[in-house]
Amino acid sequence: MLCSSSIKDKASSLGADLCGIASIDRFDGMPPMTNPAAILPGCKSVIVVAKRYLQSTILSASTIPYTIIRNYLSSALDRITIELSYFIESEASQAVPTGAIEPCNWNPELSKTVGLISLKNAGVKAGLGTIGKNTLLITEKYGNMVWLGGVLTTLELTPDPVIEANLCKPECNRCLAQCPTGAIDGSNFMDQAKCWNYAFGEENGGEWRIKCNTCRTVCPVKGTG
Repeated sequence: MLCSSSIKDKASSLGADLCGIASIDRFDGMPPMTNPAAILPGCKSVIVVAKRYLQSTILSASTIPYTIIRNYLSSALDRITIELSYFIESEASQAVPTGAIEPCNWNPELSKTVGLISLKNAGVKAGLGTIGKNTLLITEKYGNMVWLGGVLTTLELTPDPVIEANLCKPECNRCLAQCPTGAIDGSNFMDQAKCWNYAFGEENGGEWRIKCNTCRTVCPVKGTG
């Protein structure tokens, strides 16, 4: 029978930089659309994996390198979570990957595009970090410079403790002050339309790219990794 340590060893061998586990009870009360218990019948655990961003990309005068790394990390995390799901299934349990960026659902109640589950929220419940004012997951080792993937499984695994201390500095409001569209206000959700209409698309006749990453780059919490 697979255990938490064997899952984490496998995730690490597949290339994950971080791996945390949340028990299904930590998702009680979540709406069915993004509730792991509703998505995978019999789900008992949620595994969240992370890969670190290449720090040098935020020093570049162009956002093209940042976009390249984001696309790479998304593909890498999909590969990790898919192979981890196959690994779990080979041991006679069920497991499904969540997808690192897409496909997504439309939540009419929130008027927002949402992932299969909220990976940032799951990352908190799996003990990887806390949510900052910029709405990003902040980890102890890498700050907010991480990209996330997840696996829902019927395996009953030992969960990691949730981080109690807020990793977002209470006195810091850099992301709020410097967001060029005012899309973040310190609440749990950003204004997707304001952010996405400004931050994604073609630039000066060039191809699609991420044009703005201010909320991530101005954050002083860069971790210890």
